Parts: sequence; C-alpha cells; structure tokens
Amino acid sequence: MTDVPYKAPALEKGLDILESLAGVREPQSISDIARNLGRSRSEIYRMVVVLEARGYVERTEDPEKLQLSNRLFEIGMRSPPKMNLHEAALPEMSALASQMMQSIQLAVVSSDQIVVIARTENPDDVGFSVRLGHRRSIMKSASGLVLYAFASPLQKAKILKDLKSGGAETADINAQQAQSDDVRRAGFVCMPSRMVDGVTDIGAPIFDSTGSGAVASLTVPFVVTRRAKVTVEDAPHLVAETALKISAALGYTGQGTP
Repeated sequence: MTDVPYKAPALEKGLDILESLAGVREPQSISDIARNLGRSRSEIYRMVVVLEARGYVERTEDPEKLQLSNRLFEIGMRSPPKMNLHEAALPEMSALASQMMQSIQLAVVSSDQIVVIARTENPDDVGFSVRLGHRRSIMKSASGLVLYAFASPLQKAKILKDLKSGGAETADINAQQAQSDDVRRAGFVCMPSRMVDGVTDIGAPIFDSTGSGAVASLTVPFVVTRRAKVTVEDAPHLVAETALKISAALGYTGQGTP
C-alpha cells in the first residue's frame, strides 16, 4: 500500500471492506469480513451499516450474507471517458455480434484484474457470456493479456506493481510477458478460454485519442455452433477490425501506440 501523509481511519476501513468483498466470489457475513481484515466484528458492523445505507453493499438471499452492489460500477461509468467508450463501442459490438452470431464483451483494467463494463448478447439461442462487473485476474484472462500487451509503459508499471502486491509469482509474470510479446506482434489474442472448456477467447485492443496504451479490450468468447456465421480462424481479424473502428471513433489515429 502506498504511504500517504495523512490518515483517515474511517475512510480506510470502509475501503478495506469494499476491497475485501471485491476480492472474493462468495457473499460474506460481517464476521467473515472482520476475520479477513483482522478487525473486530463491532467496528466492521458500524461501517457495513453505513455502506449498506448508501447502497454500496447489499444483502443476498441469506440476510446474513453481504455482497457488493453495482453502485461502484455505476459511479465509475459516469466518468466522461468511459461514457465515450460505451457510446463508441456498443453500436459496433452489436453489429459484430450479429455478423458472428457470438457474444461480445468489453473489459478494462482494474488494479490487477479486468472488469467487464459492457456486453452484447449472442443473437442466437446458444452462446456464452459473463455478467456485467465480472472480474478476473489479468493473468487468467484473454482480455487481461490484451490489456497487458498493449499497455503504455506507465500502465504496465502500475499493473506489475498491483500484480506483485497481489502475490503474483515472478515466473508467472515472466510467462505473461512472453505471451504478451506474441500478442503485440499478432495484434490480437486467440486462445482457449482459461475459464470454460470448449470456448476460444479472441480479443483485440481499443485505443483512444491519446494513443498511449489500450483503454479496453474487445473480447469474443467464441463458441462453435451450427449457426455460427464465422469460423474461429476468420474471427480474430473481424474482432481486430471492429476494435480499430471503435478506436477511430474515440479519436485514435494509429500514432503513439506503445
């Protein structure tokens, strides 16, 4: 954690709770959260009451269990750059979904993870997609590999710092770097899904007017079906072309890519 000149214990405690909930898949009880943070249940309880009242955490079907709400996601999406990204991406994602008969998703970096901020469902009856707000390690996703491969030097330094803080092994980071070199040369990634058997993840970078590094990854979890209109061999180039169209809409001119 970065040292800061001033302390705000209550704020830090609230952020610790949010980060703790974001780092686990299963809903947590107040006792679970307190144990994970090494704090007393009473001090966590007071903070949770406030976070729940403000809509940042919510109860699940089990009233004793808590999870993050979409509040933080909604706040993040209010920032103008992400609104512009949505506006530029969604029409192209919809067109690509219809062309390929596949689901499309848009992901950005969040610390040492990727988070899905938009998706377009497969127009067909059969497909694969993840929920909005889905998080996964940068090192365990095609989207993460794209975002790492096309990060600016400053972005990559921040990602590496976060990965190391999260306990990533040096050998795994080196392997990620080697893979990212291949992705940069190809301009896209095409690889078996690291989450689901039978799915091929295909992703390409999106840039904005700064050209200083990828701002998002356009990813297709490709599923072979009888109604698929595009082969898995042809799909990467279509994904890359669509990512370039979105980048152009964001003011990217092809200059300044790291």
